Amino acid sequence: MQEPPFDPDAPFGQLLGGLVTLLRAPHAEDRVVSGLLEAMAARVAASPVLIEAGIENTWALDGDPLKGRLQARQVDAIRVAPGATTLELLAMARALADDQAPIPSTARVRVKLVPDPLPLHVSGQRLALTDATTGPVPRARTGDQLAEMIEGILRELEKAIGRQQWHAALHDAQAALRALPAVQEDSRRTFTIALRRLLSRPVLETLIEQAYRVPEERARTAEVLRAGGLAAAELMLEALKQSDTVGPRGFLVDSLAGMPEALPVILPLIKSLRPAEARLGAELLGRIGLPDAVPALVAQASHPDERVRLAVVQALGHYRDKATVEPLRHALGHDLPMIRAEAGRSLAARGSAAIAMPLLAALDAERDPAVWEQLLSAIAGIDAPEAASVLLRLALRKPGLLERRSTLERKQLAVVQALAAAGTDPARQVLARIAAKGKGAVQEAAQRALDG
Repeated sequence: MQEPPFDPDAPFGQLLGGLVTLLRAPHAEDRVVSGLLEAMAARVAASPVLIEAGIENTWALDGDPLKGRLQARQVDAIRVAPGATTLELLAMARALADDQAPIPSTARVRVKLVPDPLPLHVSGQRLALTDATTGPVPRARTGDQLAEMIEGILRELEKAIGRQQWHAALHDAQAALRALPAVQEDSRRTFTIALRRLLSRPVLETLIEQAYRVPEERARTAEVLRAGGLAAAELMLEALKQSDTVGPRGFLVDSLAGMPEALPVILPLIKSLRPAEARLGAELLGRIGLPDAVPALVAQASHPDERVRLAVVQALGHYRDKATVEPLRHALGHDLPMIRAEAGRSLAARGSAAIAMPLLAALDAERDPAVWEQLLSAIAGIDAPEAASVLLRLALRKPGLLERRSTLERKQLAVVQALAAAGTDPARQVLARIAAKGKGAVQEAAQRALDG
């Protein structure tokens, strides 16, 4: 009997997330949809389920695709009562999978939407605030001075947007963002929703265009963009995919790299048929550093494009997951010198003593002088006695039958230099042993390094 392509014992939220993702795909297999619905109905047969979107924390979703989808549809929470039918669950999931369809709410599947405190729309080329007399910015509680200050900042932001004063709007948005964490939770939630509504897609597009022209505002713009959630992430990816080079749009990469909740929209990039997009995906996945990205990166470690392979190896260096070790060790034998060097650095960055011997083997086999020195520095930088001891053996080794003494001495001096640059306690201990047992120029160099 064929196993279902999902875990039937998974939590309700995970099953719903899988169903929504499946329904957003071009072709959803009926058998799988039915299986997911039956499993979901079984979860709520006897007990209720509550799923919250966490709208006020859009920059910290830990890559949860369901929460990202809930936020995209402005769903605050879903309460599923015992006895909810598969038809009710399917209607809700289909609405969540759609970008525009109304989301139904029944007696057993209650969907709470986020209120729209800031009705913002685009009129021609101008941004207009509708019905400004209704007070689109929420009012702070009397006596809460910090909340009153944020309320004032948001009102100034609203005015700046209406007047198209984008420099002022950017600074107001950043000021509000930095003040929000200090207010009470209920006020923070309300003001965060208000800020997000002000930072609509047309506003963010304009702020991005401004950052292209004014380089000193790029870091500030990246900070504000991170508050825009998945909608902002999709906008930034669209901008980055317009060209094979990042150039002045590098601040968008910095912004995306600080948005773990953007993982669902970044992950498909690594599989792109365009090498430039695959490289971008690898860089972003490496900098975000979420464990869910490791399988996708490992799968592309043998990508046919050398630049993509290099980007993947660099990205894997950001992870300490054991699954990254084997592809990195395999990359130590790559034909391209820069990939061998990067693989060595990525392995050494793990700081594991167990990595020292594979790196030493790669060092012995390396014939490119520049890569040899980079691998040497990588080994010396591992703060572990095992790593230092393998270099001690090389520093005190006698020349073989077919090895020139001058060649060996040059390598041994390089070992001393790498140990001195590393500055770790194991490195200093090895330098002391070389100074005590070494010969000639190597011994003198070790002593000079210790004398500092």
